[in-house]
Amino acid sequence: MAVSVGQGRTVGRSDRRTARRSRGRPRRALCCLGGLALLLLVGPAPLAAQLHGQHWTVTPESDRATVGDTVTIAFRIRLDERDLLFDTVPKPARTLPGWVRVLGVEKLQRQPDRIYVGKARVAFYRPGRQPVPIFELPFMRSVKGLSRGTLSSDTATVEVVPVLGGGSSATLRDIKEPAQGAAPDPLALALGMLALAVAGWLTWRTRRRMPGAPPAAAPVSEGPPVPPDPYQIAVDRLAAIERERWGARDVARHYAEVTDVLRDYLEAHGVPARERTTSELRWTLPPGFLAGRARRRFEAVFDVADLVKFAHRRPGAMDADEFLGAARELLEGWKAIGAGEMVRER
Repeated sequence: MAVSVGQGRTVGRSDRRTARRSRGRPRRALCCLGGLALLLLVGPAPLAAQLHGQHWTVTPESDRATVGDTVTIAFRIRLDERDLLFDTVPKPARTLPGWVRVLGVEKLQRQPDRIYVGKARVAFYRPGRQPVPIFELPFMRSVKGLSRGTLSSDTATVEVVPVLGGGSSATLRDIKEPAQGAAPDPLALALGMLALAVAGWLTWRTRRRMPGAPPAAAPVSEGPPVPPDPYQIAVDRLAAIERERWGARDVARHYAEVTDVLRDYLEAHGVPARERTTSELRWTLPPGFLAGRARRRFEAVFDVADLVKFAHRRPGAMDADEFLGAARELLEGWKAIGAGEMVRER
């Protein structure tokens, strides 16, 4: 009999544990389904920077400003050598509050060693320490599984002081609405309009009776502004580089500035040359731009510039002058071939 009682107690406990586990299974299933639904609604989180080799510094030119003043924000972005930007104009990462305005964002300018610099102008309309808006840029990295990502800026703050004086005693109650002016008299307004109409009629009648009055000259409409010539811009920039004598002071900058002039000339004709390596640019250019002597000129400029930039080769001042001459010959050869063939091949 004792054995039977013990067995009955054991069976009763087992039944209660089984019942509790059965009641807990629907709860766990509901939790799992809820989490899955939340993931489906939110979606995968976008890839955000900053990754290895990237850094985006945000520096206000002044850490103290008055409400409504324009605050200039300086950007300095370092990219990994495998990164490529899809856009060079930063945009706010999220919707801005009502008391923050982005007045303008400049296009980023590339410096040596893949450093990009730029500026943005921001205004704050609420006093206190205000955070600078976070900006972002789309980019890609030439590795498997990272075809598109988002590079986000660092954070910074600006101390915004109110316009009203008097310390803490000044409140918004001191600001009064502008007084509304009295409505004009309808009769006086009608008499004024009638007087203007009579004066205009008398003037027209007097001119009509004047003999030999020359007809009024038709306004000459100005034509559309003539766009600047990309070739002349490139020639002027090369002349400015030669006057600066970078080859004797900073040979690495000399080679980088010269190749940037040639890349900008190609960009002006629709060839995306700014963010492409020398190998990618060689595949992008039309065949006529790399045929015969043109290919030797291309290699004498871009291949040598890559050695200076990546292999830290440091030529002398005489070699730098010859490099500038080779760039001029390459530019003249591209112009002789013609921009029409460049666009047609693309």
